[in-house]
Amino acid sequence: MLRSNIWWLQGQDRDVVIDAGLGIVPLHREIPRMFERDPLLIITHTHLDHVGGAHEFKDIAVHDEEAHILITPGPVSLDTHTLYGILGIDVPPNEEPSMLRRVPNPGYDPTQYGLAPATPTRRLKDGDEITTLGTPMEVLATPGHSPGSICLYDHQRRWLFTGDTIYQGQLLDTIHGADQADYRRTMNLLSRLEVSAVFPGHGPGLGPGSLKTIADNYLSRS
Repeated sequence: MLRSNIWWLQGQDRDVVIDAGLGIVPLHREIPRMFERDPLLIITHTHLDHVGGAHEFKDIAVHDEEAHILITPGPVSLDTHTLYGILGIDVPPNEEPSMLRRVPNPGYDPTQYGLAPATPTRRLKDGDEITTLGTPMEVLATPGHSPGSICLYDHQRRWLFTGDTIYQGQLLDTIHGADQADYRRTMNLLSRLEVSAVFPGHGPGLGPGSLKTIADNYLSRS
């Protein structure tokens, strides 16, 4: 559930990183090259598995709706029952007691896990452009999974980065902060978007047909 993607886009002069993982280990230590050109970090939404390493970046963009969560993170946990309680959903049957399948070192204590505050340098809204890579990416406000969820759309390549708005698997639309009516409006928007590739917050990349299928399936059941 918490194994999320970090997308690192290398530009001519500067890089963009989309989401910052769970923060179990320092990204500076594990991927030092990612920080060599002062990358812009863009947060698709502020759940723990996407902002854990955000405090390591100097330049951070996030939707205005969720900027306060970066500044003052709420409670989090790697204990399964505690985390599901924070999210406001039932624990699935036969779920492991810990969200971790492996610790980074023998002395790591999962009970001490927490989110470090991070300072956003840019507060995004729908229709904003990110021009760091030379070719613009449009910010699409896509609430539903969370109030400030965004997708990033590269018009030139027709690439779409979706965070947790769309991925292959069960979409979480009943957790605290989710809104199914907003999600339906978001799915209507995304189902009409022309894409060549989709880069989600979890799991493998998706083709253009998958985007429409996931969106249409969501709309048909809701």
